Amino acid sequence: MPEDRSGEMAKFHGFRSCVTCKVNCTPGNFVDFESKRYCTACWVGEHNPEHPELELIRQQVIDSAEEWKCAKWSREEGPLPDGPKPARD
Repeated sequence: MPEDRSGEMAKFHGFRSCVTCKVNCTPGNFVDFESKRYCTACWVGEHNPEHPELELIRQQVIDSAEEWKCAKWSREEGPLPDGPKPARD
């Protein structure tokens, strides 16, 4: 029996992970059904296994998760600010 991962959150602002393939879900690439989260590739594979572009959909889901991860953690804009300055010096 698979372990219960319902309390765990993905790195991406709480989008969680797919219950089938464990890929981190990103905006627009998941379906919630009966309190379970599925990536679009697993959802299509479960409900339409003969879909002609199933592997393309799966690759797009994986690529979007990697792109989202890189976009979220990039520091191209420069370092983060040091925080608020104290009122007294």
